[in-house]
Amino acid sequence: MRSSNTPSQSPIQAAIYTRISSDRRGTALGVQRQQEACRELTERNGWQVMAVLEDNDLSAYSGKHRPAYARLLELMETGQLQAVVALHTDRLHRSPMEMEKFIDICDRQNISVATVQAGPIDLSTASGRMGARVYSAVARHEVEHAIERQRAAKLQAAKSGKPSGGNRPYGYEQNGMVIIEHEAAVVREVIDRFIAGDSWRTIAIDLNSRDIPTAKGNKWTPINVRNVAVRPRNVGIRVHNEDRYPAAWPPLISQDKWEDLQLAIKRGQAVYGQRGTGRRHLLSGFVYCSICDQRMHIVNSATRGGDYVPAFACRKYDINKEPLGCGKLKRRMPPLEELVLDAVMYRLSTPRLDDLIASSESAAPELKQFIRDRDVQTERLNEILDLYSTGELDFSEYKTAKASAAAHLEELDKQIADHAGRRTLVNIPAGQTVQETWDKSDLKWRRELLDTLIEKIYIDPRQPGKAMPVFKGKYRFDPNLIRIIWRA
Repeated sequence: MRSSNTPSQSPIQAAIYTRISSDRRGTALGVQRQQEACRELTERNGWQVMAVLEDNDLSAYSGKHRPAYARLLELMETGQLQAVVALHTDRLHRSPMEMEKFIDICDRQNISVATVQAGPIDLSTASGRMGARVYSAVARHEVEHAIERQRAAKLQAAKSGKPSGGNRPYGYEQNGMVIIEHEAAVVREVIDRFIAGDSWRTIAIDLNSRDIPTAKGNKWTPINVRNVAVRPRNVGIRVHNEDRYPAAWPPLISQDKWEDLQLAIKRGQAVYGQRGTGRRHLLSGFVYCSICDQRMHIVNSATRGGDYVPAFACRKYDINKEPLGCGKLKRRMPPLEELVLDAVMYRLSTPRLDDLIASSESAAPELKQFIRDRDVQTERLNEILDLYSTGELDFSEYKTAKASAAAHLEELDKQIADHAGRRTLVNIPAGQTVQETWDKSDLKWRRELLDTLIEKIYIDPRQPGKAMPVFKGKYRFDPNLIRIIWRA
């Protein structure tokens, strides 16, 4: 180890390194106190401070990049300093691998290390290096032991049904145990509206228009609304590492309401799983070419006046130039949507609507059971994978068991899709006509209603030379070339 410089020598250039793992208040007071103590030690040794390097709110144990520590190593490697000063060795590193690299540089560059609390560390001797390694091992043990205690405490809290802490959950006070009634009413409203067919986006817009803030006082986004609605805490469930325990706090909704919410989520997944996600148009996914039976896609079509309107077209090739359809049919979207809407409203204006709603209501318990069975079957698939990974099943047994479970799961998905679509009809409010509900609802609800009633919409080709009739006094469009295949 280097000794303190004499008057005839140039001052030893030292770098002070400070670090604190957690700075929740963002005041950096911890690193400031470390720096003051290190400066006093540097002055006592007669060294000159050429750099002060600070990593605030960064753990040495986590392995994350520490910019200031990386800069320290760079200065050491390039010979720009002859000493390093820190509060303790655990401020420098808590990883044996990191320590070994540090020791190697100090040995090659003849760099002194001094700490306020652990004294000088002579890395030029075997005993000094052993001492440094012991300090590092002890520091790592302390961190790992603390992590074990924290994990045990969190597990115990979870099993007792106590909150995990953190941000205030919407609908509850900061302790997570006491309900805030006006916020709880909002949570129940959100869940009821989603069950009735509103989208998360529509609900978020409405909450913002009513100046109802989030728990942090911010505006609502669709994902915020969804996260508040679907959290298990609402029904009195404490989740810890995917395990579930009865919560100690009072629930906001009943078990039946929770199951209705899961049913509504599954209903949306059934519709968008079949028709595709991210749809911006009412009939996307419903329209098919009658010539090749391929789904038609939306394109921009030029009108006689030079404008462009959306239209359904049968594509001959996909984006990879692979054969797709016949490419022979195209129909403008606006008259097609109006025709389908008229047909739907006419169909639902008949006495048959009451029968459809009655059958949908009676299907609810059966649908809930299908959803429960699906969850059980999904868990069964995971168990089969675990048994194979641990060697309790050979590959042949695994393959057979997986195929059987997957087939059962596929059949359950079909049953859920069939029953879930019809539930939209139940959500037509009493005293409202279908048309009134349609006018007030968003695209999500409208598409779910169409999925309840319509299997496919076929576009038939025109006869060459035959004039197109005028539809609704504004379109050149032949409704006789549209065939709706009804589900109900």
